[in-house]
Amino acid sequence: MDRQKPLLNRYENAVLQNELTFDSNQHEAIHHLQRLLDELHAYGVKLARIKRWQWKSPTVSPWQGLYLFGGVGRGKSMLMTWFYDGCQLTQKRRVHFHVFMQEVHAFIHQNPRQNALPALAKKVRKKIQLLCFDEFYISDIADAMLLSGLFTALFAEGVIVVITSNYHPDTLYPNGLQRNSILPFISLLHEKTALIELSGKQDYRLTKAKHQITRYFFPLTPQTEKAIINNTPTLAACVTFTFAQLCSEPKGAKDYLALVQNISHLVLTHIPQFTQDKNNETRRFITLIDVLYEYNVVLLCSAQVAIDELYFEDDIQLNFQRTRSRLIEMQSADYPYSH
Repeated sequence: MDRQKPLLNRYENAVLQNELTFDSNQHEAIHHLQRLLDELHAYGVKLARIKRWQWKSPTVSPWQGLYLFGGVGRGKSMLMTWFYDGCQLTQKRRVHFHVFMQEVHAFIHQNPRQNALPALAKKVRKKIQLLCFDEFYISDIADAMLLSGLFTALFAEGVIVVITSNYHPDTLYPNGLQRNSILPFISLLHEKTALIELSGKQDYRLTKAKHQITRYFFPLTPQTEKAIINNTPTLAACVTFTFAQLCSEPKGAKDYLALVQNISHLVLTHIPQFTQDKNNETRRFITLIDVLYEYNVVLLCSAQVAIDELYFEDDIQLNFQRTRSRLIEMQSADYPYSH
């Protein structure tokens, strides 16, 4: 083992201890993350003064970050956690994309001028050298129209970006309204980041859920409602909503982020089977589960059908694969996870 390569060591030790199954894609991604980490630490002292630092790969044109993409449960978040925890830079931030974009919109609202995005990038760079985004995907036209200008400004200020996503950049915002508005941003990702695919066949989240407890009750019967009542904890930090209250009304990430700030448990009742005529509700449900998962909130719910039968349509199938995987993992006896 090379003591100077902590990420590689951690991965290889996890494989030797049978904590992980060797995955060639993960191993390659670890190599890229380790190389970036080495350069960040080597340039750490200088980074505070360098405006346009770039990671110089020996075989590829200069990059300013990594974009890890692949199917749900392929280890992207695990690798991001190892990379972020191993980074010794003090000016770093790991943030869910929903949260960051809420901050962007708030800044623009408070600074309604043409150069708001460059001004925001300068503000970010004063405190942050490394910016890490989890679960990067785009569903909002307001976000889509800002991304090219925002990331152009961040890269111009020398911010280093690491991103995880279920999507290859070329397939971001599929079938989105005015999708042409995001094409310059996609080109920017190709130019400024190294694209690393994790394409293994195993959804590793599902291996965590082998030892399960029941938090997902179906179908919608009086017995199910009684089971929900019997399993609802009597905690001040537990709240109950119907699906219609949280997902049929025009709500978004901002509302769900506000909701989870003061709760540990959420009871969500009467989840329907999703069909194409419920795409708006489906997207809100996907966002809700993302936020609950990221904030380690325990979800108890009643639904019309089993998890595997919730959604069959094609339009937003990839996002719902992530939701399915997370719903199953959230049944694990180990969830919520200690931090």
